[in-house]
Amino acid sequence: MGSLTVLLSAMGLSDTSLLRKLCISGSSIVINQASSEEREYFPEEDCLFITTRERGLSKSRNMAIREAAMQRKELCIFCDNDVLYEKDYEEKILSAFDRNPDSDILVFFIERPERHKPIFKEERRLDRLHAMKIFSPEIAFRLSSVKRAGLKMDELFGAGAKYGMGEENIFLFDAVKAGLCVTYVPIRIAGTVENESSWFKGYTEEFFRNRGAGYYRMSPFLWPFLCLQFALRKRGLYRDSMGFFGALKGMGEGKKEYLSERRIFLAGDHYSGTGPANATRGLLRALPSNTLYLKSRGKITRALEIWRKTAAADAVVFSGHSRQNIFGMKCAARRGIPSVYIMHGAVEYENTINRVPDEKMAADEREMMRLADRILAVSPMFSEWLKEHYPEYAGKTGFLTNGVEWSEYYVNPAAGSCDCSNGDSKVVPGSQDSSDTPYSPDTPDTPDSPDSRDYVNQTVSILSVGGGMPRKKINVICEAVKLLREREGMDIRLDVAGDKGADSAEIDAFDFVRDHGILGREEMKTLYRRSRIFIQNSIFETFGLAPVEALLSGCDIMISRFCGVTVLFRELKEADIINDPGDAEEIAEKIKLMLDNGNNKRLTAALNIGETGWERRAEELCRILEDMKK
Repeated sequence: MGSLTVLLSAMGLSDTSLLRKLCISGSSIVINQASSEEREYFPEEDCLFITTRERGLSKSRNMAIREAAMQRKELCIFCDNDVLYEKDYEEKILSAFDRNPDSDILVFFIERPERHKPIFKEERRLDRLHAMKIFSPEIAFRLSSVKRAGLKMDELFGAGAKYGMGEENIFLFDAVKAGLCVTYVPIRIAGTVENESSWFKGYTEEFFRNRGAGYYRMSPFLWPFLCLQFALRKRGLYRDSMGFFGALKGMGEGKKEYLSERRIFLAGDHYSGTGPANATRGLLRALPSNTLYLKSRGKITRALEIWRKTAAADAVVFSGHSRQNIFGMKCAARRGIPSVYIMHGAVEYENTINRVPDEKMAADEREMMRLADRILAVSPMFSEWLKEHYPEYAGKTGFLTNGVEWSEYYVNPAAGSCDCSNGDSKVVPGSQDSSDTPYSPDTPDTPDSPDSRDYVNQTVSILSVGGGMPRKKINVICEAVKLLREREGMDIRLDVAGDKGADSAEIDAFDFVRDHGILGREEMKTLYRRSRIFIQNSIFETFGLAPVEALLSGCDIMISRFCGVTVLFRELKEADIINDPGDAEEIAEKIKLMLDNGNNKRLTAALNIGETGWERRAEELCRILEDMKK
C-alpha cells in the first residue's frame, strides 16, 4: 500500500487550519491563491503550503500536480475547500488502488446536494458519457500515469477561467482518449459543507455558452449529441429562464467562441530522445491545450499536416532544424501568418568545429533564418552570438531560454522555507530514498563533506558528456586529469558518455578514461549519481541541460563560460567557470579547488524553479506572439 497526497486548491488562506476543518489527516499540497508568492513546509501536518498570485482553479490544480511530481508523490486526489473527508478516507482510497493495480485513475463518490447516491453500484470502467457526472474532488490518480500521458487541467476552463466550468470532465475525457484506465469506485469518501458556488449562477446565457465550449473541447465529433442530450435532460431546470432552442443556441455560441481562441501550431520533433525534442515536448505540455502539433512521422504525411495546420493556426512556431520548416514557413507567409524559428543550435558552425561540414544542412539553416519572421535562440548567450555572426538577421533575433522539466527532479520541502517573492524554491539533490543519493563506490562521502577533502587517498570520479565531439573539448579534460595524476599523485578516473566523434581515438587512448558510448536516460542517472564532479568544457554550447541534471543528481559542476545554461545559475563563482576550454592547467587547478570546496549545495539552493520551468517559457512565447500581431 502506497501513500496518498491531497491536492487542495483554495483562496485567501492565512494558515493551514482549513486542513483540520476538512479532516485532511495525511500528506497534502495546498495551493493558496492570494496576493503574494510564498512557500512553506509544515512537517507536523506533512503539508507543502504554496501561496501564489496566479488565479484560476485549473491553473492551481496544474501547479499542485507539478509540485507533487517534484516531490515524487505516488497517489494523489484533488480537493476543494467544501469537501469534508471521512476519518478513514485514506484507507479506503489506498485499498481501492491496491484492488485495481491496472487502473490509472479511480473516481470515488462524494455525497453532495445534487447527488446522494453513487452513479453505479459496483466497480466498473468509466466511459466518457458518465465522466460528465463527476465532481473533481472525486478524482484520484497515479501521478506517474498522469505525467506519462501528459495530462493536465485545461486552464481555459474551471472557476476563475474564461469558461467557468467543465475542467474535470475534460480531464477525464482526455484521460480516456490517452488510453488510461479510469475506474469508478462506488465508495463514499467524503461529503460537502455548504459553500457558495464560485461558478454556478443559474442557467444563464453564460452558463450555456460555457457548457457548449466545454463540450466542443471534450469532443468535436460528439459535440452535437452532447449538447442535445443536455438540453433535453435539463429542460425542466432551465425552462423558466431560457427555452430549449435558446439553450442550444447558447451552446452553439460557446463553440464559436472557443474556435475563435488564438491557436498556436508548434511544429517540431517532440517524440525522440534528442535535446531539441525534449525541449519541444516540454514547451508543448506547457502551452494552451488548443495548441496544434505534428503527429505524422512520414515526410509526405508530415508535409500535408504542416499545410493543413498552418491554415488553422494564428501563428506557427518551428522548433529545431528540419528541411520541412522551409515549406511550413512559406505556407505561413502565403497565409499572412507569423512564423517563429526556435534555434536549438547553429548547425553550420557546429558541424564545422566538429569537423563534419555539411553544406546542404547549412544552406537549409540559412534559408530558415531568412524566411522566419522571428528567430529565437535558446539562451541569451546564443542570441548575442547569432546577432554577431548573422548581422543581417539581428533585427529579428531574440531568445526564448530553454526551460527545465523540474518534475523529473526531487524537491525536498523539509530543506526549509525561503524568500519566494520571485518564485524561488530550494532544490535538494537526490531523495530521502537512499537509492537516489549521490553514489560513488570509491568515494563514500558526499560533496561538501569535510571528510571528502582527503582526495589524495581516494579515487575521484569525474564525468563529461559529448563523446568524441570536438566542440565538447573532452580531450582537454583528459590532459587536465593526466596532469593531476602525474603531479599530484591523484587517483582520478574520467567517465565519458556520448557518440563517437573526431576526438574519440585521442580520448580513448588515456588509460584512466572509461568511454560508455551512448547511454539511455536511466543509465545516465546512475552515472551522474556515481560521479563526484561533472565538467562541461564546450567551446560552443547553445544551452546544454546536462550540468543541471548532474547538479541535481549530487555532483559538483564546472561549466565553460561558452555554455548557454549558465543563465540558470545565479550563484556561479570564478572557481565554477572554465574561462579557456583549451587550457588544461586551468581545468586541473579548478578540479583541485572543487575537491576542496565543492559547489553543489550552494548552486542547488539558488536555483529558481518558478522562473525556469517550461510554464514560464510558454508564457513568454505567447507574449512574443501577441507582440508580433501588433
